[in-house]
Amino acid sequence: MPEGRFVDNGNDTITDNLTGLTWLKKDSRQMIGKWIHLEKAEVWVQELNSLKFGGFDDWRIPELKDIKTIFDRNFINRARGNDEIFIPQIFEPGGADNTWTNTINGDRAMLYNLIKGRSSWINRLGEGPFAVRLVRGNLHE
Repeated sequence: MPEGRFVDNGNDTITDNLTGLTWLKKDSRQMIGKWIHLEKAEVWVQELNSLKFGGFDDWRIPELKDIKTIFDRNFINRARGNDEIFIPQIFEPGGADNTWTNTINGDRAMLYNLIKGRSSWINRLGEGPFAVRLVRGNLHE
């Protein structure tokens, strides 16, 4: 990992200087204390945007390509159940081992597993154990 790639902004956000993306330091499970399905995640995004969380009002559910930028087997963090998840340690430990993405097909949505580094189609109204890690900005490709 390049020196200074991930920066803790001191406002519960993390900036990835390599990709240009800014992430929430905690996922939805850590912030609201419960698992959420995708539609609830969409409402939560609107709530955080209306509050200008971290000083911003453009938070969004990540695209699959976004979440793949913080998954790396060289990163080791701990999920809620103490499983290893492969995201940088700068993120708050104890989060979910997955995150929703904004990819939808009918009543299903893409969930990305932070242990296996794989995506799968899940009922978008499934309560979990599912969470989302919000992002803002545009990926520098």
